[in-house]
Amino acid sequence: MSNYIAIPVLMVAAIVNSAVMPEFRLGGGAPDVVFLLVISWGLLVDVRAALTWAVIGGVMQDWLSIAPLGTSALGLAMVVFAADTAFRQVPRGSLLIPPLVAGAGTVAYHLIVLGVLGLTGTTVPIGQGLYYVTLPTVIYNTVLIVPVFRVMGTIHRWLSPRRPPIGG
Repeated sequence: MSNYIAIPVLMVAAIVNSAVMPEFRLGGGAPDVVFLLVISWGLLVDVRAALTWAVIGGVMQDWLSIAPLGTSALGLAMVVFAADTAFRQVPRGSLLIPPLVAGAGTVAYHLIVLGVLGLTGTTVPIGQGLYYVTLPTVIYNTVLIVPVFRVMGTIHRWLSPRRPPIGG
């Protein structure tokens, strides 16, 4: 069920990323709504469902950017996989792990995207990119992950099948 809602939710998030979030730029960085949703979902569900969200969200994001199609999907998938390997599923009430994953994940995601852009001929000075784009984005994502994670936890609870009590 959760994979069916991924398409409209992540489509809206990608549009918000490209149309609204530039208004909140700090330096060259802004909150990344697709990243926040995918990482939050990845901390709540099994890795297969999280990777589905990463691919869908990444492709939606790339359609609205200059990045080659699949660049964001690769970065998101790698961060989701690393987070799953390190933490597996995180309790919805956790306030420590999501900011850690958001901060480190943002850096890893940006390095992957910069690497792919470099391999495809788009030169971006890595030092400037990390300082002017990644650092402000890390700040935004680390702060915003907790409320997004809480909302996604509520959605996860709504979507999770409930089993009737045994014998009842």
